[in-house]
Amino acid sequence: MKQLVFCDTDLCVGCNRCVRNCPVETANVVTSDSEGAFRVDIAPDKCIACGECIAACQHGARSYVDDLELFLGDLRRGAQIAVMIAPAIRANSDELGRLIAWLRSLGAYKVYDVSLGADLCIWGHVRYVQQYRDAQIITQPCPAVVNYILKYLPGLVRHLSPVHSPMASAAVYMKKYEGIDAPIAAISPCIAKSHEFESTGLIKYNVTFEKLFKYINDHGVSLPATPSAFDHYECGLGSIFSTPGGLKENIEFFLGHSLTIDRSEGKHTVYKKLDEYNEQNSSNLPNIFDVLNCEEGCNMGPASGNHNNYFYVNRTMDKARKAASAGRDSNYFKSLYNEYNSRFQLDHFLRNYAATPASIPCVTDADLERAFLLMDKHTDTARKFDCSACGSDTCYDMARKIALQVNIPENCLQASRERSIVEHKVLSELHRTNLNNAAQIEQDVDRIKSFVDEVWSHIGEINTTIAGFDKVEDIIHDISFQINIIAINASIEAARLGEVGKAFSVIADEVRKLSKATQETMTENHVVLSAAASTMGEMNAMIKKILDAVNSAYDKVQAINRANAESADVAAAVAAK
Repeated sequence: MKQLVFCDTDLCVGCNRCVRNCPVETANVVTSDSEGAFRVDIAPDKCIACGECIAACQHGARSYVDDLELFLGDLRRGAQIAVMIAPAIRANSDELGRLIAWLRSLGAYKVYDVSLGADLCIWGHVRYVQQYRDAQIITQPCPAVVNYILKYLPGLVRHLSPVHSPMASAAVYMKKYEGIDAPIAAISPCIAKSHEFESTGLIKYNVTFEKLFKYINDHGVSLPATPSAFDHYECGLGSIFSTPGGLKENIEFFLGHSLTIDRSEGKHTVYKKLDEYNEQNSSNLPNIFDVLNCEEGCNMGPASGNHNNYFYVNRTMDKARKAASAGRDSNYFKSLYNEYNSRFQLDHFLRNYAATPASIPCVTDADLERAFLLMDKHTDTARKFDCSACGSDTCYDMARKIALQVNIPENCLQASRERSIVEHKVLSELHRTNLNNAAQIEQDVDRIKSFVDEVWSHIGEINTTIAGFDKVEDIIHDISFQINIIAINASIEAARLGEVGKAFSVIADEVRKLSKATQETMTENHVVLSAAASTMGEMNAMIKKILDAVNSAYDKVQAINRANAESADVAAAVAAK
């Protein structure tokens, strides 16, 4: 079967509403991305196209396809197409006549009311149970229910009513008894009808109310002012078929209460009851089990686009019931059925089914145990927490889905909460430790800052001393120079004195040597002092960088301490609440 329901995982937020509302255990697959965000995709081979996930999704992530575009495109190309409209249209539009006129203007050459097919479907069920008194059948006008049985309860295929649905019955009538060879388009409120049409081959297009109304609205279509009518005679009570219990009501109208007829509607109950039906002895089963996926029947189907409320829909369909029976007594309907008996062959309105069982692995107790452990559920209390936040009704159901690999342990809210509590305790302890460490670091940095400040002070003193020594060096250099001049003058004078001045000359030479030695020493000291001054300059620059870095670190540590203190205050306030 072709895929009808789709998921845009970019729009999915992992809220689990689709998982919670889906009647099928394995149709939704939960995963998480690299950032830990949950996403829920569809397993197409497991989906029964009931549309419950689309109705549940509030984020626009789920959608479906029908044949509207194909239908309109073929009409534009001049294809001859016959149309049938489901009786639920009465609960969804006040413009039926004008809608029929518009379809004719597009090229639809025949337009039939599926109420006629509903009459034939009811007639077929009456004839069938009259012929097979011991039959125990499950009605099949709802293709989502049929899909569920074919995929998940193949043992019930033998109980599926062989009588065609109202739409298929109408198609048989149009083809076999009206001689219509053109393809047929059905305008319906149901997504899953596409699967029924695919399997029976009777109808080519499934055009849903919702997409048709949206097309008319989006394209500003103005419906013709003059309404048109259907192409066949008045129907019986088939117009109420789309109401919950409609088939039961019709059968009891003709056969009274001679048969046991049970009914169930709505995804919250019908599939569980089908599971129970599958487990019952035949002695407990009714003659007819009338079932519908939609709680309010086809009138508010998943593709109806219906924005009307329950009471409006019921009042509208009650008017249709009264209109169908107005001026007609039971003799009229009996004569109508006698006409059907003479005109139609029951076997023309019967079908066969082919089960297509979905592959569901067997889940063992060991598999369940592993799943529970993955969710950190070790006690009976934890395993019966049953909060349903994961989308499953019970923790046991969630464990099954984990074992079936369609859900993940991280999607368990209770386990995530417990892990969060533990992680919070660990982080709180780590936070307290970090506060203590940060305070110690602040003290250490403060001490380093004081030490660097002291070194910087000493470096300043050394710089001052070196500068003072430079001045002393200049003075000594000047004195040495003057001594050297005096010594030279003394030598000159000693030479003039001859022998008397020789001794004085020796003293002058020694003084000159002392002056020279002094100058050489001061020159060497100058080289050393220059190197020292250069080194001190580099040390000054280095100490300045260290001081700047220490000051910056000190400011950052103080900021971290303030932030940690504020965080601790907030955490304490939250804990107090």
